[in-house]
Amino acid sequence: MSVSWWPAHRVAAAIAARELSAREYLDAQLARIERHDTGVSLVATLDERAWKMAEKADEAVVRGAPLGPLHGVAMTVKDCWATRGLRTTGGLELLRDYLPREDAVAVARLRAAGAIVFGKSNVPAGAGDLQAYNALFGVSRNPWNPDFSTSGSSGGAAGAVAAGFTPVELGSDIAGSIRLPAAACGVFGHKPSYGVVSLHGHVPPYPWKHTVADLAVGGPIARCAEDLEVLLTAMAGPHPWDERAWRVSLPAARPVTRVATWFDDPYCQVDDEIRDALEQAAALLGETGVTVEHARPLGISLRKSDEIFRRLLAAAAVANYTEDAVEAIAAGGLTTDGELGGEFAAQRFWHWSRANEERARLRTRWRQFFTHYDAILLPVTANQVIKHDHRPLGERTVVVNGRHRPYWDQLVWPGLTSVSYLPSTVVPLRLDSHGLPVGIAIATDYLDDLTALALARRLTEIVPPLGVPASVAT
Repeated sequence: MSVSWWPAHRVAAAIAARELSAREYLDAQLARIERHDTGVSLVATLDERAWKMAEKADEAVVRGAPLGPLHGVAMTVKDCWATRGLRTTGGLELLRDYLPREDAVAVARLRAAGAIVFGKSNVPAGAGDLQAYNALFGVSRNPWNPDFSTSGSSGGAAGAVAAGFTPVELGSDIAGSIRLPAAACGVFGHKPSYGVVSLHGHVPPYPWKHTVADLAVGGPIARCAEDLEVLLTAMAGPHPWDERAWRVSLPAARPVTRVATWFDDPYCQVDDEIRDALEQAAALLGETGVTVEHARPLGISLRKSDEIFRRLLAAAAVANYTEDAVEAIAAGGLTTDGELGGEFAAQRFWHWSRANEERARLRTRWRQFFTHYDAILLPVTANQVIKHDHRPLGERTVVVNGRHRPYWDQLVWPGLTSVSYLPSTVVPLRLDSHGLPVGIAIATDYLDDLTALALARRLTEIVPPLGVPASVAT
């Protein structure tokens, strides 16, 4: 198989052993993009400096210099991460010519590990949709079937990994923006525990603001679980203001012996075809000696968790509104098409404080739950991959078991873990009856990211691989 389909850790090992040069690998990736990206529009920007970077990487190998775990690996990053001297738009026309003076912290850490960032992947405008399209770079299409969406907001990122344009990607996630695209494109994605990967330098809110949004995280997307761990380890660390005193040292993976499942709920029913795939994966895991049983945390309902999540998500979004808009919404005098309808209402501090306290109670109950279980398996979302739908947001729907449901119901299951800062790893399971991927989400206790990744590796040993999309196989 072409080097373009190798995992990142294999590419790095081959470059270090001088079996493959960084320049050869970069050339292979660029050739694939030139051949296939016109039909899928996954890559937004390429860096003309990348070949020089690859040349320097090869020179370091010849000198015998110390090499990082991603040395010479050419990769793209989501066009929401600041990249020094390389256009960073966040999908916004306002930033069409923005050239950051420095890298986002996560990007800088990947470069320090040896990665060569050679391009940016497409996003929705302001990372504010569950499909990846904007006026600058067009519509990102799913490599498995271009009539369908890559999901979002890390849609170009997950699609580029699925298409073999890049072995790994740096995505971001506040309400499923790594996990939904990973599942839709048949690749692996990891939403880290909140705070493990610095969001400093992410657009939005940077370059106008330097605060970090509640709930939002940065994390890796890859074609195998091993690469997720390589990237997470390389990126994990505190905000740069805290580096003088703080370190991130994630606990070692637990031995996984007992796993819970929560595959459906009356509040947000899951499509039968997805649920069948989840149940089959759970049964295969049980055959390996792991105890697998249906269970959920005592005192946590999907409905209540979703209510708290949406209130906190609304607070994070309102921070980007103008003062006049906030006051108008608070007075009930303004509605704006393009937001989450009534969910995105202005919030007073009292409302946020109450939601934050309720979130703390949820976190306590999850912590108690994970004293009995090592992990829980969940749906990534209730619906199958959607077709492109660029109507006004209020008119969009998804279909579950033949019934139309609100577009934003896609957030319900991802929000279950987002609201409590839990890590969650997506593993592809199989193709559905439409030839599109179905994934499963693994959640573990706060900061038990390595346990989620270990269970992801275990699942890949028992679940047959999807292969590669036929449309980009050559």
